[in-house]
Amino acid sequence: MHQVYNIEQNFSYQASIEDKIFLKELSEQQSFSETDFLISHKKRNLLVNEFIELKSDCKKLTTRLDISYEYKNSPFGKALIMNSKYGVCGLAFCDHINEEIALADMMSRWPSATYSAENIFSDLEFKSVLDQTTKINLCLIGSPLQLQVWSALLKIPAGKVTNYKTLAKHIGKPKAVRAIATAIGRNPLCWLIPCHRVLRTNGELGGYHWGLKVKKAMLRFESI
Repeated sequence: MHQVYNIEQNFSYQASIEDKIFLKELSEQQSFSETDFLISHKKRNLLVNEFIELKSDCKKLTTRLDISYEYKNSPFGKALIMNSKYGVCGLAFCDHINEEIALADMMSRWPSATYSAENIFSDLEFKSVLDQTTKINLCLIGSPLQLQVWSALLKIPAGKVTNYKTLAKHIGKPKAVRAIATAIGRNPLCWLIPCHRVLRTNGELGGYHWGLKVKKAMLRFESI
């Protein structure tokens, strides 16, 4: 009896093998160490214009904030970008969930803000935001730990990766790996604050709030 050859299953298997080889090479050759964190400077075109801390009673903003949003096409699928008077405060990707769910997810982080759908960037302007070829003001909204973690992520350059343990050591909380991983997962400015450059210690992808397919695409995009 002949074995049935499933071309779709075989393609999926080959893709999985290629992904493992790619991630192994990436984690071995492009590792960003604790020492690298100390000497690195965040990207010059990304300027954190405002840090807004959330109160301890969770998602309540310490200041009144009006946030506009729109959907744009990107190399990583449909993107949701959010802007405030202080700068860009949100960037999410909607490929593995629909746009409404992505918007509700982002709004739930800052429920006391006021939201409106507006045209924020032209296609060309949005491309320059993603490419970081022009100065971009960022507005980081989060808890003290989240702000600390996200600021550290800005130091990891394109084409480099680190792991959760190294990041935890860098910010002086070596035993708080789980809490730091959670803060990474709550990053509201994906791609611009490169949480996709954090892998597991064994070189595996780990998690990604907007889907591992997006994380993988970002890492491959930066490795070209």
